[in-house]
Amino acid sequence: MRQRFWMVLRWCVLLLFVGFALSWITARSALDELDEAVAQGDFGHALPGWKRLGLNVAAQVLPLRQPGAALIREGRVFRDCDDCPEMVEVQPGYALIGSPLIEVRRYTHIFAHSPFLRQLKYINREGPRRLVRIRHGFALSRFELTLAEWDRAQDDPDWEKITGRAARKAVWPEGATPDTVINTINQHDARAFAAWLSARSGRHYRLPTEAQWAYAAASGATTSYPWGDNIGVDNATCAECSDIRTGGRPGKVGLHAPNGYGIHDMIGNAWEWVEDCFVPWHDEALEEGEAHVIDACDYGVVRGGGAGVEPWQLRTSIRVGPHANNADAGATLRLLREME
Repeated sequence: MRQRFWMVLRWCVLLLFVGFALSWITARSALDELDEAVAQGDFGHALPGWKRLGLNVAAQVLPLRQPGAALIREGRVFRDCDDCPEMVEVQPGYALIGSPLIEVRRYTHIFAHSPFLRQLKYINREGPRRLVRIRHGFALSRFELTLAEWDRAQDDPDWEKITGRAARKAVWPEGATPDTVINTINQHDARAFAAWLSARSGRHYRLPTEAQWAYAAASGATTSYPWGDNIGVDNATCAECSDIRTGGRPGKVGLHAPNGYGIHDMIGNAWEWVEDCFVPWHDEALEEGEAHVIDACDYGVVRGGGAGVEPWQLRTSIRVGPHANNADAGATLRLLREME
């Protein structure tokens, strides 16, 4: 009986190895096919079912690579008005969103917070890894929103009429300058600012969906950070990795090099609100670049990490779900402008 058990076990291990090897080979073929689709400007390409399955299986475990990464370039920078934020065009394409199971730091939160058992329900908040299709290009703010930009909007006598929210000037921290990021707004404030700027400029501004944010932040990388798997020094404004940090407070925008699209500070400085409601996994809506939104949305999503957090919380794939009314989450906004 024992001999039969070990024989069955060996066969199971062998079949598992062969199955995963086939998935890896299929995943490489699928990524090559998507590379070709991007090169031809086909952003609605549908992979054959068997290739999609192989890619999905392999992507849950291995980092792989991003489709079309070799074609990513810095986008055109523009403004819709003199006082409007600088925007950067982001090209359409495909991306693997989330972290693979072998990325050890995706489990750090389970041991960093207590009680331990309560954290287990968030064990897959960076998964399952999904292939996202961004069919249409868009533009993102080149920088996070600053104190001066927020206060300028609050000084507009039409702010409350446009947004339905009372004006609320920012409290400037000691040593802050006009181009210091504001990190004391909640998700409703962020949406209100987008509505105000849309009315003022005649263009459609909004918060990015979580998929759009992750696509732009990764900018063709599958590493923990856009620049590699190690946080390094002075790549972002954050704890233990930057000289540009005082007491956990955020700094000026644009102090560090941009990512592959030419966008600054998507990692560090301040968390960034997105349009989605928080669920402790990647919803299927991400696959088409859409937001996960429900009627009773108590908890929103912030991405990118802040000035006072440790490096594991700055990874591109990290997701946090503070209450949508929480203005003390160290969060700001980065606007998305739809391209006509």
